[in-house]
Amino acid sequence: MMFKILILQAWYNLSDEALEKQIARDLMFRRFINLSLSENVPDHSSIWRFRQLLNTEQLL
Repeated sequence: MMFKILILQAWYNLSDEALEKQIARDLMFRRFINLSLSENVPDHSSIWRFRQLLNTEQLL
């Protein structure tokens, strides 16, 4: 799911905070990342930490 979130971020050129809000309100975003309405949206700091982890491991 987190990798798909980064794909959406790149496609739509969104900040971490804007991406968090967009996932919370856009059903297309939720469907793309397989997140049901009953599940919590990852917060912007989780998105940032995941991206940093990929950078640290030189995967991005």
